Amino acid sequence: MPAMVKIIVSVLSAGVASAFGTISEFPTEMTSRMDQTVDPCTDFYSYSCGTWYNQTTLHSNAAINMFTVIEDASDKVIEKLLNAKLPKLAEFYDACMDTDTLDTLDLAPIEAHLKAIRSANSTIEAIFRGAAISNATGVTLFVKLLVLPDNADVTRYVLIAEHPGSPFGQEYFHEPLWADVEKPYRDYLATIFKLAGHAEVDAEVAADVVIEFERFNAGVELSKRRLQEAVTPTRLPLSTANASYPLGLGLPLHGFGLDVREGCNTTTVLVDNHRYFELLEEKLRRMPVDDLKTIIEYKVLDFNAQHLSTPFVEAWFKFYVVVIEDLKEPPPRAIFCRGQVHTSMGELLGSYYLKEVWTTDTAAFADSLVLKLKAAFKTELESAGWLDDTTRANVTTKMSKLIHLLGGTKNPKTYPTLTFDPKAYIANLNKVSAFDTAFNLAQIDTAV
Repeated sequence: MPAMVKIIVSVLSAGVASAFGTISEFPTEMTSRMDQTVDPCTDFYSYSCGTWYNQTTLHSNAAINMFTVIEDASDKVIEKLLNAKLPKLAEFYDACMDTDTLDTLDLAPIEAHLKAIRSANSTIEAIFRGAAISNATGVTLFVKLLVLPDNADVTRYVLIAEHPGSPFGQEYFHEPLWADVEKPYRDYLATIFKLAGHAEVDAEVAADVVIEFERFNAGVELSKRRLQEAVTPTRLPLSTANASYPLGLGLPLHGFGLDVREGCNTTTVLVDNHRYFELLEEKLRRMPVDDLKTIIEYKVLDFNAQHLSTPFVEAWFKFYVVVIEDLKEPPPRAIFCRGQVHTSMGELLGSYYLKEVWTTDTAAFADSLVLKLKAAFKTELESAGWLDDTTRANVTTKMSKLIHLLGGTKNPKTYPTLTFDPKAYIANLNKVSAFDTAFNLAQIDTAV
């Protein structure tokens, strides 16, 4: 620990203790886990966590700490909420749990998208249809579009276009790790293409096409010099982005409903890693249309595999979980579906969660803890002899500008216009994704 940190900790200790009072005033959630019979100067860990340690069963194959304890407690609340059949959550969760219906539907939930891709007659048509599918479902194709606070003006939202990333860790596409994953990845690709109706020989050819593209996409084909070059985002009007990268960026922007015609708006896009888009543009321009359609179809299949029928889920698990994550068993379906509820509708779930656990008393107590911490810092910094007056003034000014927010999002997304079908899991996923995309795009050029 650096010397200055040690000094700050020691100086603050008395102030914090003074601000918070005696141990009898601590919440029972803390004191019930302590062992106050132990001298903290002799064994602070046993003093602070001894009772919890003595009462907790430790497993050889899982980490257990206060974070996992809190997570387990939260999971119990979430399970209670899902069992309560609350609006929207119940239908979404039940659809995920209904694997019998998913097996019966098989490819039906994505059949229309597959037909649209396969029937495209040109490069432009294939990319535009792919972009429309991306807009409707959230599948990432050749570019990832984000709406985030602008680094140049953090009070405004800006549209960002960046590299879409790899389907799994980029390092696996390089030797020596590539040798370990090539065969299982190739088997996975061939399997999902066969499950989608392709003949075995065609599925193997499709796997070759996908692997060549993903290795290019991961930067394998770039020289070391280019890989090491610093990348600076470029701010472009949408019309200029369309003119500069018509296939790799212009068509996706258009597919997401943005007007890329010159002079039609003042919206700009931050292009992150322009060299990638230059290489992508050339790649797409030269690529045979059948290969392009194969890659787009793969993106759709891979994106949906874990949500489709059992054969798709098993293929997805065998590669991504067993090979990439090095896990041997899938989580119970209930845990998977709880996680998907959190991933897809976390703010709605969070709003129900807060109603369950975030009482007025809890909020007041948490707020008082923060205020006491701030007061302790302020008191000790004001009297710290090792600080000169200029530094003390700067610190005090910065502290005065700090704000704290406790609880949840002030205006959570509760999806008031959406209804969910307990027999249509992927359709429900797509509804949420389309809602989120439209919501995010509407933030472009607005105040944060």
